[in-house]
Amino acid sequence: MSEQVEVRVNAGANGFAEDKDSAKELRKTVIMPSLLSRKIVILDFCGVTSSTQSFVHALIAEPLQKMGEDVLSRLEFRSCAPQVKNLVELVVDYSLGGFSTGSPMQVGTGPKKKPSERPVVVKKKRKRK
Repeated sequence: MSEQVEVRVNAGANGFAEDKDSAKELRKTVIMPSLLSRKIVILDFCGVTSSTQSFVHALIAEPLQKMGEDVLSRLEFRSCAPQVKNLVELVVDYSLGGFSTGSPMQVGTGPKKKPSERPVVVKKKRKRK
């Protein structure tokens, strides 16, 4: 089994994640180095009720653009509120150029109850020709 790095995504006191500079710093210092080392990165959004698209983009767009769709097998999104889940899916699709092959991407919804709970599997759009 690959080594895992769990990243707790922080939001303000109201549960709103909007500080794209902190998202960029997290991406540069933890997410990218871990993915480049072939580790699984778990992004835990527990406590984040909503976010800006620019925050999610600053967090995950670079690894998707540089490493391609295959990096999704090593990125896991946990405890995503519905609005955050929608933003993650939008940024993934946008970062991959709006084209994906239909392999599943895992985006977990709701608060984490047990460590063994698995994220929801979301089907991505099929690649257009």
